[in-house]
Amino acid sequence: MKLTLVRNATLLLEIGNQRILVDPMLGAKGSLNPFAATSGDMSWNPTVDLGVPLSELLDPDLVVVTHTHVDHWDPAAAALLPRTVPLLVQGDADAEKVSANGFIDVRVMDTEIEVGGTTVCRTGGQHGSDEVLQSLPVLGAVSGVVLRHPGEPVIYIAGDSVWNDAVRDALRKHEPDVVVLNTGEATLLAEAHVILMGAQDVVRAHRAAPHAHIVAVHMEALNHCVVSRDRVRDLVRENGLHGQVSVPEDGELLVF
Repeated sequence: MKLTLVRNATLLLEIGNQRILVDPMLGAKGSLNPFAATSGDMSWNPTVDLGVPLSELLDPDLVVVTHTHVDHWDPAAAALLPRTVPLLVQGDADAEKVSANGFIDVRVMDTEIEVGGTTVCRTGGQHGSDEVLQSLPVLGAVSGVVLRHPGEPVIYIAGDSVWNDAVRDALRKHEPDVVVLNTGEATLLAEAHVILMGAQDVVRAHRAAPHAHIVAVHMEALNHCVVSRDRVRDLVRENGLHGQVSVPEDGELLVF
């Protein structure tokens, strides 16, 4: 299996003979409005260019969208991806949203779905604490996914979740070989609502699944993400996790 971090949470997976695009945010640097960031940084998003040429991302065999927030499914993805590509989403509301863009093969992950020999299973997640979701219901539902293909490592992509029982349960149930965590610790508004895992959650995930290789992403691409790659790398060194955690740069290829 090959994994390329395109930017933020956008991944290009090569599993078997398939090219699978996950959470595509394909727009140019600065093409999206700023989020209401606690830090006061009001840079337009994304704050960096794509790490992979756009032309290499427009012919996937499968697209997986964990949820349709604009940093995981942006107007550029909706406009540029082929209308016939199989596109997996977490629920009916996201299916309606994506189908409205003209995609004709949109499938809801309410059960395991097999496409081209790869099985995709939806997992749970929570985009903030219970308190945060009560005050910010607009955050809505999110999910993760587990992908399996014969002869390939099992990969679990946790999605935009805080560390909670849903993540622990997915690690225990699916026993993944590779775990992708979104660790930018995104925060919103003056109250500093944390809506995403941070650096310390890499250590928590390692303790929960010590056999798995962890890949930390969703950093240094959005104005409201406060954790840097260097912070995660420092924590990896402090906890003796060298060789068990990867913190890729945009465009970097990992092979498992």
